[in-house]
Amino acid sequence: MAEKTLQETENFVRSVAEHKGWILNRDEDFIGHLIEGLRVNYNRYGFYQCPCRDSYGTREKDKDIMCPCDYAQADIVEFGQCFCGLYLSPDFYETHDDIDGIPERRPEDLYPD
Repeated sequence: MAEKTLQETENFVRSVAEHKGWILNRDEDFIGHLIEGLRVNYNRYGFYQCPCRDSYGTREKDKDIMCPCDYAQADIVEFGQCFCGLYLSPDFYETHDDIDGIPERRPEDLYPD
């Protein structure tokens, strides 16, 4: 498996945002840390696992938290942002300067021990 670079990972998150109609957080330092976390996780696990959640380290057990996670769409509809704060709705982007914490949607029985 070829390791992903920061540029490849940034291209991935920008492509996801464009495809879904989302906007990336305006805080470049913040998204830089998230992109780095995604890159590290890809190079560690072989997939872009959410950097904001604990992982089992296997695609099968973590398929719900592969970026964009299964919960992102519902979070963006309800709260204007995904759990990490990487992806935002256009309305949230225009009307909010800061991201807020949102509840975890991942069922507890899916958490690593």
